[in-house]
Amino acid sequence: MTDRPTALYRLYDVAGHLLYIGSSNDPTRRWREHRKEMFWWREVDRHEHQWFPTEVLAFTAERDAIFTEQPRYNKTLPGPVLPAGVPPQPHGTRLAYQHREIRPALRRQWQLWRLHLQDGIETEREALRQAILLRLRARLAGLQHLSGRG
Repeated sequence: MTDRPTALYRLYDVAGHLLYIGSSNDPTRRWREHRKEMFWWREVDRHEHQWFPTEVLAFTAERDAIFTEQPRYNKTLPGPVLPAGVPPQPHGTRLAYQHREIRPALRRQWQLWRLHLQDGIETEREALRQAILLRLRARLAGLQHLSGRG
């Protein structure tokens, strides 16, 4: 750990969901690394960063932020993991370090898993939406029935 100023950064998708929290004394360089290495980089729409006077302070803030804010893709510190049944990124977290010949196949495989996960999330959201609509309709029908008696 150094006494150099270090940035704590947060990466968000287009809907404003928190994807990743990290720290670096050169965030622009780190984002270039993420762009090359991380399967989720295509989801990043914007970033926010906050500077700390030392790496220790930034790392402590990063650890606390990951624990409390639960970003979607942090794995090295306490935080959320992908839902059960969805495998981790193939062969480790950094596809860029794999053999050049197999990278495209690994990326395709991971994207298929991500699509499957997204389908599951959307299906669950739709089922929840339908259940809420049914309850609201039942409540509305009950209110209309009561107002018809009065």
